[in-house]
Amino acid sequence: MMGFSRPRAIVRSMDPAKATQPASVEQLRAPDGANAFAFGALFALSAVFLFISYCGARALIGGFEVGAGAITAAVFSTALASIFLWWLVPFADFAEIFWIHIPADRRAGRGQCPHCAYPHEGRGTCTECGRATSPLPAWVLGARPVKRLAWILLAAMAVGCAAGEAWCRLDEARFVNESLAERVHPFTRERAFPTGFARMTALPDGSYHSEAWPEDRRDRAWQPSDPARRERGLGWGKSEDAIEGTAKKTAGDAPR
Repeated sequence: MMGFSRPRAIVRSMDPAKATQPASVEQLRAPDGANAFAFGALFALSAVFLFISYCGARALIGGFEVGAGAITAAVFSTALASIFLWWLVPFADFAEIFWIHIPADRRAGRGQCPHCAYPHEGRGTCTECGRATSPLPAWVLGARPVKRLAWILLAAMAVGCAAGEAWCRLDEARFVNESLAERVHPFTRERAFPTGFARMTALPDGSYHSEAWPEDRRDRAWQPSDPARRERGLGWGKSEDAIEGTAKKTAGDAPR
């Protein structure tokens, strides 16, 4: 009876020196589509965060239809806020981790080639793909994900700041039209999302103003109703009674 032997796998041509050496982390690349998905998700998340940060900075700075100085300050504040996005650095290599390192570790545990999943049966070189069968080096945080995230944040900041300024200008233009239609001054309303903590006000003289948390503004002219408290200097400002009472107390305490 004629037996059938298992066909030998064809060994693909490869440089012998490269075949016995495991690939470095920097040489391992995920499919282009996987990287595009990961980069797009990081860009979208970063752009939304920086858009909200820019709008918040503009509202905190205050003013209405501000000039280059306030815009520069808002951009600088947004750049500082981008520090909170640097924890996303490992996700810049998410495609390599998910598509290369995790499957390779599973194949190595089953005695298969980490590259093509062909059983290597203890050989140092895979007879299917011709590459080294040693386990891939573990993923480490290096320069590649840092560079990737830096470029993503640079593009996201440009888009977020531009969109934030356009959103603020559009909200201010709508407020001007609303104040003209109402013909009631002073006319006020909150800024649009995400800066509802600030309010825009149309003053009787035709000027416009924006301020963050105006209801919490301190009245520097406030004085307590109790004369004794005023004499002790309580309140944001010194009244005439408090000044006179302090002068009398100082004169009475002076040595004779």
